[in-house]
Amino acid sequence: MAGTDNIEVAIPDEICAQVGIAASWVNSNEIGLYAYRDRNKQAKDTKSNITTTPNIKVHFLRPEVILFSPPLRKLVNESNGVFLSICKIKSSSSGDIRPELLKHSKQYRSILRACVESLQDIAENSPPENKVTIENFLTIFYNIECVWHLTEILYIDNIPGDVILPRLLEWIQFHFPSNEMKAIKILAQKVIAADLEYIYYWEAVIGCALHGKTDLVCALLSMHSKADHPAFIVAENMIKAMPIYNVYGGYSISEFTMRWKHWQLDLSSNIESKTFAIDNNLEMLMKLVVGDESMIWEFSQYTEAWYELLAAKLFYSIPSCKQVDLARHANYIAEKWKANKPLDYIILALIENDLHRVIKEIQYMSDNGWFAAHLIDLLYKCGKLNILNKQQINVTAQLHESLILEYATNLMCHHSLWQCGASYLVHCPIQGLARLEILLQSLPLSSEARVNKIIDIARDNKMSRTVTSICKIQGVKCIRQKRYGNALSWALKAQDSAFVTYIADQFLKHYAENGELECRDLLENLGPCMLASDRLTFLGKYCEFHQMYGICEFKEAASLLVSLIVSNLTPKYFWSILFTDVIPLLESEDVILSSVDSFELLRCVEAHGDDPKFADKIEIFRLAVARNLAKALNFEGCQAEQ
Repeated sequence: MAGTDNIEVAIPDEICAQVGIAASWVNSNEIGLYAYRDRNKQAKDTKSNITTTPNIKVHFLRPEVILFSPPLRKLVNESNGVFLSICKIKSSSSGDIRPELLKHSKQYRSILRACVESLQDIAENSPPENKVTIENFLTIFYNIECVWHLTEILYIDNIPGDVILPRLLEWIQFHFPSNEMKAIKILAQKVIAADLEYIYYWEAVIGCALHGKTDLVCALLSMHSKADHPAFIVAENMIKAMPIYNVYGGYSISEFTMRWKHWQLDLSSNIESKTFAIDNNLEMLMKLVVGDESMIWEFSQYTEAWYELLAAKLFYSIPSCKQVDLARHANYIAEKWKANKPLDYIILALIENDLHRVIKEIQYMSDNGWFAAHLIDLLYKCGKLNILNKQQINVTAQLHESLILEYATNLMCHHSLWQCGASYLVHCPIQGLARLEILLQSLPLSSEARVNKIIDIARDNKMSRTVTSICKIQGVKCIRQKRYGNALSWALKAQDSAFVTYIADQFLKHYAENGELECRDLLENLGPCMLASDRLTFLGKYCEFHQMYGICEFKEAASLLVSLIVSNLTPKYFWSILFTDVIPLLESEDVILSSVDSFELLRCVEAHGDDPKFADKIEIFRLAVARNLAKALNFEGCQAEQ
């Protein structure tokens, strides 16, 4: 799979070690490995020394697909619904669809958040041997949720005034809530005798300050044992008075900047006059608030990631920073932090608007392509992708489709998620249907319900060859099991005239040998399907003859039987049966068959009455025709005189 490292897999097989190894594809993501010695025409033909070895094995190798794990199945199914909903928006809406796409992006994030919370619950209750796996899943999808949220802010949402800081702070506060939780826990105590009595007090204060939670910072300062001291009172008032940019606040950016600089000068003068010197932690806090960069790095011990410091720097130094300037500040902080984790690279690439690098990096996240397929699909629908290859040719559409194809192909290998995979392939206009047709034919036909689902998908996408192929496979299975009624149903679904003819022949031959028509209910209700082949038409009409004969409608039965005899649809082995069936109708006391019918019967018996099985009845047949002809001529003469 794209984006995975090269992994060596040991094959524990002595025979493979002796002679060599070869591989063959089993299906789209599984390889069969077996012992194989390469020979050519120059090699000496000698008997192999392993021909009698009973332990020759075939080893199956396939990648681990974490999405098939029960805890992640809900994620797969629910995200499939959002994907299909987005496809409908693309085809049915006009104008700007970004508000709708933003709504769907939030649905994806809601699904991710539910998945992360579910994994947390499972991890708490898992035995040690399973806990490591669940925690690995948890790390993967927590990182995915974090990246998705930032992508939504930078590329999908409409940022008022293009001032990025408010949304950046929301993102930081949402994904790093520990300091806020500590602050809430401290505030719940209502009273604190001394700051030293609570070990996390200043850690909570500084952590909240770095995240721009000034309301919590003020609340914590008011709980300090020295809260009544002028230094703490001034600090709290200065933080409360700090101008916070709001696009709807009634100030232009230039007016806000001027107000903010005045506030900053006022705070700087308080720091220089040692107003906060009574407490070292308080003084350091106020230096952070005034925008002293050295304090940002001093307090980096209270953060988990460099982008927390980025938010703090912007909040206290450049609060009206535009999105276009974000990359410059991000690069500076990331470089100084020495950010080198995979998640760091993805976030920096997002901020730099390097989506080609983002796509490359997110394929390393070991989620089997779920993230890349859905996020890039969303960006593509937003019109935010513009990927060029080395020849500067736009390959955006091909890249977008390739990611969905890869993800869908993984799903097609699962016994119950394959329908989800098919729904993705249907929406890949370049290669999707071709790949879907191949994969549908490789699916195990384990039950009739599954086969019908496969056929429905194939028929919906006009894959007539696939429908025919699968139906014929099922029909042959039924024939081997002597279930001719089911076989006929599959042959009719296949719309294969030759196959229908073959199965109709089996019905007729069974009747010829045993004198019994199988599956009468099916044959009596064929309707227009009877026209699928001449042989089936004959079988259906013959069954209809038996139905009429059984309810004593002899005249109609006789008329139908004669029409079958003269139709030239009768197979050679069945002539003797038709001639035998007509004898009781000829011998009836009432005139059922006309003189014309009698002459037709004589003509047909001369042409087809040479079957050895009918040899002992041919004279009886001729005598019966002669008697019927006499009665019919007499009856018809009387009718004419009247």
